[in-house]
Amino acid sequence: MCGIAGIYNLNEKEVAPIKLERFTDSLYHRGPDGSGYCYFDNNSLGLGHRRLSILDLSEQGKQPMSFGDDRYSITYNGEVFNFQQIKDELIADKYTFKSNSDTEVILASYHKWGVKCQDKFNGMWAFAIWDKQKKELFLSRDRFGIKPLYYFFESENTFCFASETRSFKFLDDHHREIDGAMLNHTLENEYALEGLGYTIYKDIYQLLPGHCMTIRKGDTQVKQKRWWDIRDHIQLDNSSLEKSTEKFQQLFKDACKIRLQSDVPIATALSGGLDSSAVYQTVSELLNEGNLSRTHKNAQTAVSAIFPGLPNDEKKYAEIAANHAQGSISFVETDFNNLSQEVEKQTVFSDFISGRPINSIASVYAGMQSKGIKVSMDGHGVDEMLYGYRYMVYDLYVNSLYAPNINPLPISEVLRELYHPDDKNDVTIRFAKEIDQKSKRERKVIFKVKRILKKHIGFAARDVGYSPVKLPSLSNKPYDFSAYPLQEKMLYHEFFENTLPALLRNFDRAGMMSSVEIRMPFMDWRLVVHTLSQPFHHKIGKGYTKLLLREAMKGHLHEDIRLRTFKVGIGSPYFYWLKGGLQEWSLDSLSNITLRNKVSAAIKNGTLTETLAAQTWKSINVDLIQNN
Repeated sequence: MCGIAGIYNLNEKEVAPIKLERFTDSLYHRGPDGSGYCYFDNNSLGLGHRRLSILDLSEQGKQPMSFGDDRYSITYNGEVFNFQQIKDELIADKYTFKSNSDTEVILASYHKWGVKCQDKFNGMWAFAIWDKQKKELFLSRDRFGIKPLYYFFESENTFCFASETRSFKFLDDHHREIDGAMLNHTLENEYALEGLGYTIYKDIYQLLPGHCMTIRKGDTQVKQKRWWDIRDHIQLDNSSLEKSTEKFQQLFKDACKIRLQSDVPIATALSGGLDSSAVYQTVSELLNEGNLSRTHKNAQTAVSAIFPGLPNDEKKYAEIAANHAQGSISFVETDFNNLSQEVEKQTVFSDFISGRPINSIASVYAGMQSKGIKVSMDGHGVDEMLYGYRYMVYDLYVNSLYAPNINPLPISEVLRELYHPDDKNDVTIRFAKEIDQKSKRERKVIFKVKRILKKHIGFAARDVGYSPVKLPSLSNKPYDFSAYPLQEKMLYHEFFENTLPALLRNFDRAGMMSSVEIRMPFMDWRLVVHTLSQPFHHKIGKGYTKLLLREAMKGHLHEDIRLRTFKVGIGSPYFYWLKGGLQEWSLDSLSNITLRNKVSAAIKNGTLTETLAAQTWKSINVDLIQNN
């Protein structure tokens, strides 16, 4: 994993070395193991690289790297996990290699297949390749946007790109400025912009997931072209749950296996929830089976963030998962002596607006870094594919209350189990009343008329399945899931447009702050296609969300983990911090005096709410970004 940057002066002006180096070195935390800067096209193009050595630790793996009599040169961030398979295919076709890195395989693949090489890759990436012969710069991003790539384009003058928006603060001759409208969108919904390719900064955009672009001198605009489309791959799988589960198991195991390739130590970020526990258990089983190539001997450890005394502490479950896998685990606790300094530092580094501080997730990777670990195996992505969030199931339930021919009882039973045990009795009574009211309404002719007028009334406020804000699409072929059945539309919305894109950004920043690469087996494109192709009753049923995963882990995970329903999450407990260790700092940091007085009074009177705490954090978040 690395940090990449580039400056292409389309007006043929030479790139000043000090400018490229400053721009690139702002990404030092992403790649502390080395740096590289190369210039092309009469020095009008500069490519920069900060290296985090994971595969081939020698100088042969250094970037920018060239190939094919120096016709092609690349700066690359990511991992192509099936690179050895592709390399063997290329060797059979008389290609030769100098390194043991996946970087050189990407270059050789581009030499052989051109842009179609993207379809060969299974992994996460953002890269830029310069073709000296065609005099064009080609940029690509992986199918789901696991690795970031931001750019700024000044027509017929300069095109610049980098792995983080923060880097543009260090780009000479560029004044980075917050876009007020975009800021308002993200303050209203922290997930609003990421899936659309926009940022809170004027004229700084993202190369969208599954997209590529080509830059040449004379271009007056940049055009993003979709190279991968989920709609081309989804086909309803009518197999039995048993067969679908068997295939899920096979794909998931292989996804973990190929992600264990590393020349440096690996650990698992273990929360104690179903998803991360499934990853850790599968990793442990693979290591015990042996027959793994190029896997570091230190790969069966876990790191977990804990919050003693707080409701979101999951130490008990993390220990159960670790003990069942017969692996080791270490715990990271909040350091209140340095909490305010860390919150401030990490917020500035993250450079985005979020609903709570990034510290809790960042602390896991900081804990790994302190132990010399450079790669983390994580469980992200499966919630968005298998209705893993309570609000998703709630929306299904509300829809079932109004939609004809849907029995809300089975969904209500799943939803009830997602609430805290202390709340289950109250929600059970409430659901019973609401289901009874539906039954009574459906017996009345007048309701049939109203039902037509109020189709999917439960979603009026959320507008599920549509982009949270209406902005011009950056894609030549934008996703539009509006015609899909609501149950499918909801998953596509969460996976491609709403929650997941922002979470991938959050975890990328959290890991790279500590120079830790995050690998996500559930985001293997083969597994994603298989899972999204399943019928609804394979995704949620038998009283559970994430049914396919639970079935796949039967006999593998401890049952207390496999059948656990209440989801806590790893987010920072800012509500409790605001009342305790971060109270003084938070109040001092609030520039909004009215809000400061309101929060101070609420803390004093014991009336502080989660909503007010979130409002407080977002206000501080904005101030930190603007003033640093």
